[in-house]
Amino acid sequence: MTRSRASTLLSQDDIEQNFQDALTLLRSVRRTLSGILDRVQDDEPGALKEIGLKQSELETALKRAFEAEERYNAWHAKNSGIANACEIDFDALRQEVACRLARIQDCCDDV
Repeated sequence: MTRSRASTLLSQDDIEQNFQDALTLLRSVRRTLSGILDRVQDDEPGALKEIGLKQSELETALKRAFEAEERYNAWHAKNSGIANACEIDFDALRQEVACRLARIQDCCDDV
């Protein structure tokens, strides 16, 4: 039996820390790229070459952020029972509400 990727994380705190680390890296790379672009606009030599190097760092940061988000969403779905707000089963929800109302009606009829 294979373990899911989400089950390898210990807690929500671990997931949130991974996500925060990925965001920190992403923000750092974005600041660096912004500085390089300023240098390109000032016609500094070698600035364009640095953009290519930073591109791979940015791709890595984005990949880490997406992976952390995936792990968080999987963990949240596992612990909340809802995989995605768009995936709520409204038919099942209606049925559950109808059953509860029927029980309340039965209770009130007994009084």
